[in-house]
Amino acid sequence: MRCHAYLVRSERYLEVEPSLLEGLTSAPRTSLIDLFGNAFVKLELLSGEWRLLFEQSEAYQPLIDHQRRLARMAVAPDKLSTLVNTLWRHETHDIWTPIAHGLTNLTYALPLASGLIGVFFVEEDDDWLFFEPCYEMMAIRPDVYRLIEPFMRDLIRREDYTTLARLAADHANSAVEFTASGWLEFREDCRHKSPEVIESIDQSLISPDDSTRVIAGIKNMLNPQRQPSLDAWLRVHGDKDPQGLVFRDIRNERAAARATRPMIRAVP
Repeated sequence: MRCHAYLVRSERYLEVEPSLLEGLTSAPRTSLIDLFGNAFVKLELLSGEWRLLFEQSEAYQPLIDHQRRLARMAVAPDKLSTLVNTLWRHETHDIWTPIAHGLTNLTYALPLASGLIGVFFVEEDDDWLFFEPCYEMMAIRPDVYRLIEPFMRDLIRREDYTTLARLAADHANSAVEFTASGWLEFREDCRHKSPEVIESIDQSLISPDDSTRVIAGIKNMLNPQRQPSLDAWLRVHGDKDPQGLVFRDIRNERAAARATRPMIRAVP
C-alpha cells in the first residue's frame, strides 16, 4: 500500500479542517480528498517511505489501521515546521536515502515557513489489491532491505502477505516471476535436492547475510530448461553482492483481507 501526500493552501485547509479531522478515522478516502476541491498538489510515497515517515511523526498521531488498510496523517499549516524539520534533519535524511524518492520530492516541495500550507496523507485507492498476483522471487539491496525489514516482518506476523508483496515489489532491485506449475516444480526440486532451501523459502524473507547460502543451494539443484527465467537471473545477479530475498507464494494470500467490491455472477 502506497500513500499520497496532498499539499493544500492554508486558507483551504483551515476551511475544511473540522470535517477532515472528523472523518479521519472512518470516512472513505474519496470523501476526504473531495474536501480540497482542486486546490492541492499530490505527491506519492512508496510503501516503505510513508512507513518510515510515520514512524518519525508521532507528534501528528498518524493513523495506521492494518485491517482496514488505512494510512492517514493530518498536518495543519501552523504545525508544518515539525514535519519540515523531520524531513531536513541530516541524520534522518541519511537513513532514508536508499529508498527516498517521494520523500525527496516532498522535502523540496514543502515551504520552510510554517503557516503557508497544510498537508494531508492518505492511503492510495484499493485498485492495487486487484492486480493479478504471481509467484515471485524479489531481490532487494542490503541497505534497502534493512530499512524495510521491520515492516515486512510485522506484516508476516499479521499474515498480510498481500501487503508484504506490495511493499517488497515497491523497493525490489530485480525479480523473477514463476508460473503456477513452475513454482510447484521449483519447490519440489528444492524439497528433493536442497531441503534447506525450501525451509528458507517458506519463511518468505531471506536476509542478505543468508542469501549467499540460499542462492548456492538453488544453483546446485536448478534445471535451466525447467526454470529459464531463474537461471537467467542467477547468471546476471547470482554472483553479485548479496541481496535480501523475498519469496511470494500467492497461496498464502487467499485468506488476506481485501477491499470489497460488488461481484457479478453469470447465471446460465
